[in-house]
Amino acid sequence: MGRATRTFKLRLSSAGMDVLIDSHCHLIRTTRCLLAWGTTLHVAVNYLDTVPASAIVDSLNALRAAPLSGSEEHHVGAPHRLWDIASQIAERVRRAAPDHEAPSLGSIYILALQHLARADGAQLLAAFERARPPVKRPPIADGEIAE
Repeated sequence: MGRATRTFKLRLSSAGMDVLIDSHCHLIRTTRCLLAWGTTLHVAVNYLDTVPASAIVDSLNALRAAPLSGSEEHHVGAPHRLWDIASQIAERVRRAAPDHEAPSLGSIYILALQHLARADGAQLLAAFERARPPVKRPPIADGEIAE
């Protein structure tokens, strides 16, 4: 059985690290749960997946002017499906703006964190629920947990 998570690399500037911290604190305050940094990234990408492609294109244009990516490497563990969702977002953006360069996954991650920091509570909680892994419960027979 393979690992359920993998390590994702974030290359951030000092300002980008501030965005990660702001997003993480906003998520913790809203959910009232202590969470891992990778959970924040996973929820952020799930949230960004709900944003229209045209708004993502506009945000990517603004992101180019804000130096949030940088040389500081940070490694966070998150579910494998994070890569799939981020790749789908990048493809959706590429189709929406075929005359622009396709966004890198690193820029998708930073943009997702930026959007999460501004998400309202209801939207954030919905993204948090989507990011939660399905609960595997043992079967129950006659009121007792089956072995």
